[in-house]
Amino acid sequence: GTKPKVEVTDASGMSWTAKFASESKTGSEVHAEIAASRLVWALGYFVEEHYYVAAGTIAGVPGALRKRTTLVIAPDGSFKESRFEREPAEVERGPRWDLENNPFAGSRELSGLEMLAMLLNNWDARPGNTRILRVPVANGIEDRFVLSDLGTAFGKISGRPTRWNLADYKNSDFIRGISGDALVFCHGLDMQPPLSVPLEHARWFSDLASRLTSKQVRKAFEASGAKRHEIEGFSKVVMARIAQLRAVLDGRPAETCIESPPDQ
Repeated sequence: GTKPKVEVTDASGMSWTAKFASESKTGSEVHAEIAASRLVWALGYFVEEHYYVAAGTIAGVPGALRKRTTLVIAPDGSFKESRFEREPAEVERGPRWDLENNPFAGSRELSGLEMLAMLLNNWDARPGNTRILRVPVANGIEDRFVLSDLGTAFGKISGRPTRWNLADYKNSDFIRGISGDALVFCHGLDMQPPLSVPLEHARWFSDLASRLTSKQVRKAFEASGAKRHEIEGFSKVVMARIAQLRAVLDGRPAETCIESPPDQ
């Protein structure tokens, strides 16, 4: 992709992909991807395993590779701030899957995953960022449909999107309101028209998300290596959005969608 990454093997033989924090107009993916994956997992969806590594050293980095990652890996192999993704040998990374045409089309669970993308302001939820993981289980192989890149979260969706930007996330709009028997959001997946889901699905997801406690949400951001003010700030916005979803479904008016439409 566009972010500096390397594939590494640890002392026990486990393979990992390390993605590093880098200078970007849209913001860093490292903290965003880890926090988002924790929240998605907390609500019952499968995710890839992500961990924050504040600093470390990679041995045996080839010179050619070091040239590509010179801004994030020093000549001695040392680095700071990375997202390590675990890649067990027994798990096969299968094909991409379509967010509209899949075995779960029309289900409340798929609607819930789409609503999660809106809750987290994950603006790059598209087929190119999906994956079917084929995982060995007791009675064979289980296909697990996941969003494989959650790093474009916690910023703003419209105009020029950002990620991991507390001010943008806090000030961005979320829900347009109820229209007939559907809940309509201010934005859509992958810059598409606003997401609309059946009220029945929205109520199911609201009940599910409302079970999260402030402490649990904080844990997601703590795991990402976020600073204290970021942990507090992002956690409050997530909890406020869950409360807003519940309030709209209870009949209270939604806030007006005020963000500018995406650039053409």
